[in-house]
Amino acid sequence: MQCRKEEVGGKLYLAYQYSYGVIRRQNPRERAERRKVTSEAKRKINALNRRFELMKLVSVNFTPGRDLFVELGWDHEPDEKEDAQALKSFHRRMRRAFQKAGREYKYILVTETHKRDGSDTRLHHHVIMTGLTGRDLALVAEAWPYGSVDVRSLRELTDNFEDTCKYLLKERKPKNKRSYNTSSNLKRPPEPLKRRVAESADLMVPPGVKLVNRDRRDTDCGRYQILVGKIIDQKAFACYWDKAQHDRRRVMEQEHWAKYARQKKRGAGRPYLARNGV
Repeated sequence: MQCRKEEVGGKLYLAYQYSYGVIRRQNPRERAERRKVTSEAKRKINALNRRFELMKLVSVNFTPGRDLFVELGWDHEPDEKEDAQALKSFHRRMRRAFQKAGREYKYILVTETHKRDGSDTRLHHHVIMTGLTGRDLALVAEAWPYGSVDVRSLRELTDNFEDTCKYLLKERKPKNKRSYNTSSNLKRPPEPLKRRVAESADLMVPPGVKLVNRDRRDTDCGRYQILVGKIIDQKAFACYWDKAQHDRRRVMEQEHWAKYARQKKRGAGRPYLARNGV
């Protein structure tokens, strides 16, 4: 069997599919090779997920040309407490300004301390945030009186903001530090669609999706595929997604009742139904 997982975030479409478990009559060498392919797939997926999670959040919540990419700098090197208080004050002032305009303030913030061109760079922040047409630069400058302010229009130079997200995540953070912080009112992508498919099943590009990138490995013992796409026809893709969710629910119901039948055969059908709310 293969495990298939599909995710959607705004116009971003992601799909992973890889072999798992063992196949009957495989010898020890073939089983070891199959486990190796599965582990390789999981490593690649985990490495990509950090960037893809940010890409999904940006795609769902922000619009190129309307929203902003902002850099906030310091005119001196602050300590951690001073920086935290300054950010708290900045967000409070921005929320107040947006409330007056009848808009909702949303943001994704990344803090950087890396070296630039071989020299130390002062702590600074990159912010993707909602824009207020006409007053953006003045508004941000008023809310951040601690140093430099650079306000630009958010651009989607590559599909699904991948270039922007790569740039924001270029600095590796310590284990106890988040890669980025967000406002609590961001929309979250829908739950991923997980299914089991046959070993022979191939991962196809759905209707309404343009292929951006594909990574795959096929051997006699196991396989994996990772597909990245951009939704260009929302109506065609919505038909595919609704059908996929319906098929998944139907399979879950079949598995549910098959498990109930096995439990009932052993004389434990009622407790199983009670535990699962039936």
